[in-house]
Amino acid sequence: MKLSLDIRVWIPDGDAYAGRQIVVDPPGTSTGVGAESFRYKLWGSAAARRLGATFLPQLGDITVENHAELQVPPDQLDVFEQECVLLEESVERLSAATGYDADRILHYLTNMRDAVARARAVHGGIIIW
Repeated sequence: MKLSLDIRVWIPDGDAYAGRQIVVDPPGTSTGVGAESFRYKLWGSAAARRLGATFLPQLGDITVENHAELQVPPDQLDVFEQECVLLEESVERLSAATGYDADRILHYLTNMRDAVARARAVHGGIIIW
């Protein structure tokens, strides 16, 4: 049973599962973006949606098609990163609305932005699962 959400970098690859090859992270890389419950209680929360988040709330929208994962292709990294910045700038409101510690939320958003930088370096995308 999966207990936490992770963010990984992938490169488009027609031969890999779902058209992607997952990149091995450098040693010491932090890839955690919250407990499994964050899928609904933080990233998919009404508060995150009210702040304008559109990518991360998809984590709470479980479907057979998306397998409960969020895949951001290379051409959408800028928009995804802007969403992370938006949530960072509103972290106190997000924290108050969800009950999660602001520093913890910021840590996970930093992990997301770091993954975006790693993805750009290899012309890849990111996946949260």
